[in-house]
Amino acid sequence: MNDANDPNAAPPAPQERLPMRNWRFDFGSYAETRHFLDRMADLSRREDYYPDVSFGKTYVNISIDAEGQAALAERNSSFTGEMEALAAADKA
Repeated sequence: MNDANDPNAAPPAPQERLPMRNWRFDFGSYAETRHFLDRMADLSRREDYYPDVSFGKTYVNISIDAEGQAALAERNSSFTGEMEALAAADKA
């Protein structure tokens, strides 16, 4: 008999919600936003990692879930640091 059929077995632990890292980058114009998005696309292709991205005219939101963070850490990737540097360069 396996635990799933055992009436005395402890109930399964509740699923933990994966922690997520979120960034919001604000820009002064759509042109700056577009430039950042184009450079992020290049970074994603180079690193073969594609985070969740949403954007508007003058902002970009980027989210990386725990699995993505683990994958980037396993590869010793500097993806998040490079992403932040791109945003800072586009605001300058």
